[in-house]
Amino acid sequence: MSTLQKVALLGRGSLGSIVLDELLRARFTVTVLTRSDSTSTAATLPVGITLKQVDYSSLESLQSALQGHDIVISTLTPAAIPLQKLIIDASIAVGVTRFIPADYGAICSDPSGAAQKLPCHAPAVAIQNYLRERDTQIEHTIFAVGALLERIFTLPVAVDLAHRAVRLYDGGVHAFSVSRTSTVAKAVVGALQKLEETRNRVVRVHDAVLTQRRVYNLARKWTAGEQWTETNVDAEEQLARTMAMLQKNPDPALLPAMFLAAFFSGKFGAEYRDQDLDNELLGLGLLSDEEVERLGLELTTGLV
Repeated sequence: MSTLQKVALLGRGSLGSIVLDELLRARFTVTVLTRSDSTSTAATLPVGITLKQVDYSSLESLQSALQGHDIVISTLTPAAIPLQKLIIDASIAVGVTRFIPADYGAICSDPSGAAQKLPCHAPAVAIQNYLRERDTQIEHTIFAVGALLERIFTLPVAVDLAHRAVRLYDGGVHAFSVSRTSTVAKAVVGALQKLEETRNRVVRVHDAVLTQRRVYNLARKWTAGEQWTETNVDAEEQLARTMAMLQKNPDPALLPAMFLAAFFSGKFGAEYRDQDLDNELLGLGLLSDEEVERLGLELTTGLV
């Protein structure tokens, strides 16, 4: 068990809720920070959790809320990622030992460094760099987890099940890592029990490796006899086109298209190599092909 046991958790989305459950199972003492009314939020929390209302734009408010905590875990939404700079400053000021940013990316920790230059990753990379510049003042752990398995099967990412349509990037042949949300939560808590081994570095985990073609083949199997609309996309060409459009008009609405072209291109480290994985360190297993198919079918109930 870690000697650092007082945790402040920021963010109450699906990942934050599952991380909270894992922290409680591991017997950490947890304070949940929230911007919302504490009375209504408290009713949704497990018994014994401390709740503090905080102003994320106020250094004084953050310092008061974080005082006495060893670890800060952020699961804030992508839109709130820039707010973490002030939270890091407050954490340093009150002596927090380790900060885990809301990153949990698929390719924004690409070992080659190429993906970090993409505009869609700018906010997350800025926080990564901010932490690295302060690693003598506060430790950090950054998580690379691949695409979330739940999103791959339920959102129009790899395939659009709801409309029986697919945009195949380069024929859908490039491999990518995926993790369940529960695996991400277990990895976060596992890293807190391996403090020295996970200090000031990227922790890389996944449940399985898929291709877009594999997901598409499963979707067609589950919708046997139905007509699908296929569109072939040159990933590199799509990425270049989107980059050019962003240079002319920095419209955030273009960023998802940029990410998909990069993610499915096979050029930005989307498939994690076995030798780089930290699954064994954190006591995490892998999913078999059969388990991935079963989970995918369960997730898509109502869509197939």
